[in-house]
This record gives sequence, structure tokens and C-alpha cells, in this order.
Amino acid sequence: MVVEDVSYTSILRISLPALLLNVAAPLVVTVQTALLGRYGGSAAQAAFAAVGTTANATCLLFNFLVDGISAKVGQSAGAGRLDVLQQRVWLAIYCALGAGVIAFGALAGLQFPVSAFFALSSEVRAEASSYWWLRAALAPFTLLNMALSGILQGYKRVGVSAALNTGQSIVELCGSYVVLALVRGPSAGRMASLGAVSLASAILATILGGVSVVVLSPRTPDKAEDFQEALLDAGAPQRAGLTEAEHAAMARSALEENTGEGTEAKGQSHLWDFILDGTNMLIRSATLQATFFLALSVAGQLGTATLAAHQVVAQLWLLPAYVVDAFAVAGTVLGSRIAANIEQEDAIGRFRLLTQRLLSMGVVVGMLCGVGIWAGEGWIIALFTSDAEATAVLQDKLWAILCLAQPINSAIFVYDGLLYATHSFAWVRNIMLSGFVLIFAPMLAITQWRVHALWSIWAAKGLMNVWRLLGALVRIHFSFEREAQLHAAAT
Repeated sequence: MVVEDVSYTSILRISLPALLLNVAAPLVVTVQTALLGRYGGSAAQAAFAAVGTTANATCLLFNFLVDGISAKVGQSAGAGRLDVLQQRVWLAIYCALGAGVIAFGALAGLQFPVSAFFALSSEVRAEASSYWWLRAALAPFTLLNMALSGILQGYKRVGVSAALNTGQSIVELCGSYVVLALVRGPSAGRMASLGAVSLASAILATILGGVSVVVLSPRTPDKAEDFQEALLDAGAPQRAGLTEAEHAAMARSALEENTGEGTEAKGQSHLWDFILDGTNMLIRSATLQATFFLALSVAGQLGTATLAAHQVVAQLWLLPAYVVDAFAVAGTVLGSRIAANIEQEDAIGRFRLLTQRLLSMGVVVGMLCGVGIWAGEGWIIALFTSDAEATAVLQDKLWAILCLAQPINSAIFVYDGLLYATHSFAWVRNIMLSGFVLIFAPMLAITQWRVHALWSIWAAKGLMNVWRLLGALVRIHFSFEREAQLHAAAT
């Protein structure tokens, strides 16, 4: 077993490419939002928000295809269990394909109910109608790309995953600029062209991602002689005096241990573990997406300008967090390998050191993001909208909440990566559900019935994130460490 390095160099070696991986997609949406604000108007922005939020919520229900798979594949690789790794890779692909079919069917049937639920104006509905089906067709490719990205991260090939995602984003950004800024025509036609650009770039990424997963897959020996040769090279002195037949038997035993020959029952166990953990993450993701979905619904009832302002805040709320999520990826990749070998000497200490370093880096970045958003309030708002009413909504309380939330959001993202590394999927589910029921839902109800202001919606999101932060802190610093100490003592 290899002692996993948790130095700053090792963390940055994973975090820097992960930064590109995580920033690329939200950056595309942010630029598209800004382009629509300049060349399409508030109605186009509102339509983009309604369709995009619905499609993203549907796809992100299956976020386990990235975070969970990355943790599971990384744990299998760290433990040297190539048989389990291969099973989990195929399970990920099959689940992504099935989820893609479900997502397409769901989105195909949601167009009119969502329009009614958000109380979209006729102008916004006209903008959204030509865009909806293309976003539905995009969903299967989005989910398959999520699975492929998770697999590559589990392989510790974060740079490859980042390169694929960045390339897709560059293609989509260039195409979006062409169809929105350069091509002259009706806005409805531009929205359809925008959807076509996104679909084409996703298909290209799927093809390249599939090839990468096949080519970069860790090699699984298929002959006992391969292990026999390795055993002879590594431990000949310890096996001096063994016959060739005994050597072959030892090689066969190692082959079965590392490739899983004759482990059908274990494979079924891994399948059920995968399903259970995936279900927990599905509930977690569904609850998280419900907060954005319900927030959008309440914002939509406050008028078109408020809905456009809500879309701007949503992009700024997530963009810094996706930057910090690069540290979460490092936490998942490195932490899962430490957790897989928790019985190693000082493994608990290395996990604690990894946590401290990632958390300090993440919170500093979050504070810098908050200060930057506060200092650049005027030009940032002007970049996203020229609507005077939307500008007024964004200022004062709402902007202050946005700035103050950044360090909290950053810490949550770091802890999420560590929670996935420790396979604390049920814990994550419980934190999210309790925060939704106890904090977010009551505050959103107060907003709808009494406050009638966008800042109150995002205050509810912020306080729910404080709850999530406290729950993650308890799990990582107390509950998991206690379990790890007991496990290490038992072995």
C-alpha cells in the first residue's frame, strides 16, 4: 500500500486542474447569462433561468455520478482492488445511461407544468419554447459526461478530466458568442441556436471522454503468470525453497485477490452498496435542487426584473464555490485513498492534516471572493444587466448577503469533498434534509407570505448553508475520527 502524500504540492497538483474542471461549466452559463442580458433582454434571461434551472436540477439529481463515483473508484484504486474498480466503472456508465433516459423523459413532460408553476409571462414563454427540447436532448449526454468525469477523477486523472471539460466549454463559449452576438435574427431563433451549440459540444465531450476512460483504465492482469513474475521479483528471498508449482499457486491466489476471479457474490454486494449510496446522494441532490427550484418559483412571482436579478445572483453565488470545489476534488481523491487504508500508521493524522490544509485554503479563497464581489458591485451588476429595476433589486441587502455567504459556501464545498471521501453519504443526506425542513422551507414561506423580497430568499439559502457547515464539522472532526480510531485499534 502507498502512503498518500498530503503536502501542499500534492494538493495543488490535483486542485489546479480541478479548478479548470469546476469553473468551466458555470463560467459558460455566466457568460451566456451576460450575453443574453446584452443581446436578448430581461425576457430572454428569465427564460434562460427557468429552462436552465429545471434542466440543471434534473441532471444534478444524479450528482452521485461525479462525487460518489470519484470516491468509490479512488478508494478501489487506493486499496489495489482492480476488480472492484472495474465493476464500479461499468456500474457508473450503466447508471448514467439509465439516468439519461429518465432525465430526458422528465424534461420532455415538464415544459408546460414548469411554465405554469413559475407563472411565466407570455413573453418569457415564447423565448423558452424553442430552447426547451434542445435542453432535454442535452440531458443524457450531460449525465454520461458526469460519470466519465467521476471515473477519470477516481483514476487520479484530474488533469485529463479538466482538459476535456475545458475544451467543451471553450467550444460552447465560442459558439454562444457567435449565435448571440454576431448572428442577427429573432431572439427565439438565437435561443434555439444556443441550445444546439450546447448539445453539439456535449456530444463531442462524450466521445472523447469515453475514449479516455478506456485508454487510461488501470491494467488488470489476466494471467497468473503475470502475478507470478511480479511475486518472484518482489519477494524471492521470502519464498526461497518454494517449488514452481507453489509459486504458481501463490500467483493464482494473488490474481484472485486483486482481480476478483470467483467473486460474484462480492460483486452483488458492491452493486447494492452502490445503489444505497447512490440513493442517499439522490435524496441529497434532490433536496438541494429543490431549494433552487423553489427559490426560483418564489422569485418568479415577484416580477420579471426580480427573476432576472435572481438569475444573476444564482450565477455569482455558485461561481466562487465552484472555484473552491477544486479543493473538494483534492479532498475526495486524496481522502478516499487514505480512508481505504485507514489502518496504516498515522493515517488518521494525515487525514486530519489534509482537512486542515484544504479548509484553510478554501476559506481564504472564499473570503477573497466575498471582498472582490463587494468591491466590484457597480461594474459587476452593469456587466450582467442594464435594466434599472433589476439593478435596484440587486443592490443593498441582497448584495451584502451574497458577499457574506462566500466564506461559508467555500467551507461547505471543502467539507463535501471530505464527506464523499469517507463515504458519509447517509450523513450528507440527513444534513441536507434537516436543513431544508428546519430552516429553508419556513424562511421561504415567510418570504412568500410577508417579506416579498429577493434578499430574503437568499438569506434562507445562506442560513441553510450554516446548518450544513455545522453538520459536516461534527462528522469529519468527531464522528469519523472516532470510527477511524476504533477501526485502527481493531486491526
